Amino acid sequence: MSANDKHYRWIRLAKHCEVTGDTPDAVHARRRKRQWTDGVQCKLGPDGNLYINPEEYNRWVEGQQQPSNALAA
Repeated sequence: MSANDKHYRWIRLAKHCEVTGDTPDAVHARRRKRQWTDGVQCKLGPDGNLYINPEEYNRWVEGQQQPSNALAA
């Protein structure tokens, strides 16, 4: 993602896949398996399109889940 794109909090699924090499099927599988949380890493927009939060995606890749997403022991 270029420096100019960093100001966007949410990007469409197609752009996310273009930039990261991820696939739509992989993204939807993470949602089904609840590896991603709607409203955190991804979100359905009012237009019905799926949007991805690049900052939260990077945290997920790096294994830095937010404490609110962690399961209580």
